[in-house]
Amino acid sequence: MQRRRFIRIIAGSIAGLSVRPLSASSLQAVQWNGYTMGSEGSFTLYGDDTTSAQRVIDACFKEMQRLERCFSLYRQDSEICQLNREGRLENPSSDWSHILQATDRAYTTTEGLFDPTIQNIWKAYQSHFEQTPDALTTPDLQAALERTGWQHVNFSKQRIEFEKPDIQLSLNGIAQGYITDRITEMLREEGFEHALVELGETRALGCHPEQRPWSIGLKDPSRSEAIGRIVQLDNQALATSGGYGSTFSADGTRHHLIHPRTGHSETRYRSLSVIAPTATEADALSTGLILASESKIQQVLQTRPTLQVIRQD
Repeated sequence: MQRRRFIRIIAGSIAGLSVRPLSASSLQAVQWNGYTMGSEGSFTLYGDDTTSAQRVIDACFKEMQRLERCFSLYRQDSEICQLNREGRLENPSSDWSHILQATDRAYTTTEGLFDPTIQNIWKAYQSHFEQTPDALTTPDLQAALERTGWQHVNFSKQRIEFEKPDIQLSLNGIAQGYITDRITEMLREEGFEHALVELGETRALGCHPEQRPWSIGLKDPSRSEAIGRIVQLDNQALATSGGYGSTFSADGTRHHLIHPRTGHSETRYRSLSVIAPTATEADALSTGLILASESKIQQVLQTRPTLQVIRQD
């Protein structure tokens, strides 16, 4: 399962740091730009000690590298690639327990629409359209569908194991949110009160240092470079899913947002954004709820008053 996000990214294309004074206060903005989990990302923190900020940024970068070694499908030496090869993982890193518990909650909340075991389906699409790039047909998905199902994943702090042979797990619909949260919490623990972390998903630590919410632009799904809407974040997180960003077929109708029960690209909205207390939750729910009916979305919102859902049709 592969996703691309369409939240405003303030990162540049070159990894590095920039420091600029903030006119409305004595704080300075220190920004990191680079790559994590195969995507561009950035975070900006505000403080009065740039030397301390540099030290914290170095620690955050090392943490991102460590988490990539857990969850990245782009690294063959990662724990998730080992799990997919062997069907089990002994003594996983402690982060696995947290992210799999969050996965289980999202699976339950979305009634199975968020299911990270669809990697075999994703691979079937990828192979089909690599061989026939101009095809407008869906590949044969029967074998892949038989090798899916979150209910077949057993996990504890000591072990992760697939009950069914050849299941493949992808955490691309939640891991970027988890990494965003982890970096945000590191900044909080270091005493920073104002930061904006955008590592595939967006999380605001506190309000903007000018004592206003952070303004985040959501891409207009019908116009490639246009902003469709501005949202405000104050100590909240935001994630957006849209099928238009990573397509398999030339006409864009077969894309990476896949219904786990049918294997088809069945998104009901051009894009769907979730605002939540954490980026982990926003990430997973935006992935699942873009496949959900309006009545299901309203049901979730009624039981989760801290959530907001923004649809762009």
